[in-house]
Amino acid sequence: MFKPAVMGLVFGLVASSSFAQGRTAQGCLHGGVESADNRARRQQAIEYAAKINIAETAYTIGPRQTPRGYRPLEELANLPPLPAGFDIQFHNDEQSYTFSLKDMRDPCHFAIFSDQEKLIYEATPRPGNAVLVPLGSR
Repeated sequence: MFKPAVMGLVFGLVASSSFAQGRTAQGCLHGGVESADNRARRQQAIEYAAKINIAETAYTIGPRQTPRGYRPLEELANLPPLPAGFDIQFHNDEQSYTFSLKDMRDPCHFAIFSDQEKLIYEATPRPGNAVLVPLGSR
């Protein structure tokens, strides 16, 4: 009984180590070994995200402190050019907005995203395929 448990632990460590090495071997542009150029592009994308949040706040609150909903990306003023290599998806309605900035050059699919809560997230996707979980099965 002890031997299968140890083998399972060893297999798990090897599998997770292989995955981590695979991510490094893929040449991820952001993370531990990030070049100065990629760090600058990532920082520009973070600043772009912050400026979207500021522009939406300026419009939403307005001079009379009255909520006015959220505007589409093309109506936001004073945004810099999109950072080189990044693509944006932006969605809005009266009560919310959400956007993602994806680094199209990064083989690890690095992305920055935010919404009306104004928190800015940085992440890479989970490995593997998405799994559909039917409602009520948890």
